[in-house]
Amino acid sequence: MMYVELREKNKKYYVLFRDDDEDSKSKPVAQFVSTNQVESYNIAKQYAKQNKCLIRVTEAQNLETPELPTQPIGEA
Repeated sequence: MMYVELREKNKKYYVLFRDDDEDSKSKPVAQFVSTNQVESYNIAKQYAKQNKCLIRVTEAQNLETPELPTQPIGEA
């Protein structure tokens, strides 16, 4: 089952797409990151509504910091 995770770590809020079937060894990738909790929650809520899934909020004290997606390289 897919869900949107809002993860807080070190006063930063990460929005991630997650799947219960996901391999737990793979490093999570954040789709959005902010220091503003309300803004992050609103983004997570929007993603959840668009994808018709739930939001899970976690405090990541023992979890690793998610990676950010790599940006596509533009053509010169």
